[in-house]
Amino acid sequence: MEQKKAFISYEADAWFERNKNYIQNYKPQADSVIQLLKKYQVNCNNVLEIGASAGYRLQGIKEELNAKKVTGVEPSAMAIAYGNRHYPSVNLINTTADSLGMIPEGSVELVIMGFVFYVIDRSLVLKAISEIDRVLSNGGHLVLVDFFSETTLKNKYHHIDDFNAYSFKQNYDEIFSATKL
Repeated sequence: MEQKKAFISYEADAWFERNKNYIQNYKPQADSVIQLLKKYQVNCNNVLEIGASAGYRLQGIKEELNAKKVTGVEPSAMAIAYGNRHYPSVNLINTTADSLGMIPEGSVELVIMGFVFYVIDRSLVLKAISEIDRVLSNGGHLVLVDFFSETTLKNKYHHIDDFNAYSFKQNYDEIFSATKL
């Protein structure tokens, strides 16, 4: 849980500040996730993105794929404030992947999670997976974008020097596919 506290209190806003230029220059037509959704004609009526930052991708999904309801979960208050100003049709919630209680069971047709699992506190990974499984509708889709690693790796998180924080790289899709759900 210490890692979660560190990321909420420090790294979430710091990540947003480091990546603000990318967000301001984002083009949905160049987004590989949106292109993948188009290619496979994924139903995007109700979309949840975990680690949504300011909601720029969700706004792109609304524009490019005519999504009706898009919700982003994000620990950075700065990202949410920016998103509320720039993407008012995106519903942004200040929470984390392990705390999705405000989202009804089976209500989301598509969950997107990009480069989030690798920084989740190890004591919360299975809770986050359980929450994703709970909110995803039967027959829904999950898009995971993360570091691929043949073996599980624990590395010091290089953006933080003031306290111990780690990145955990592994093949996260195997956790979901192993359940056969």
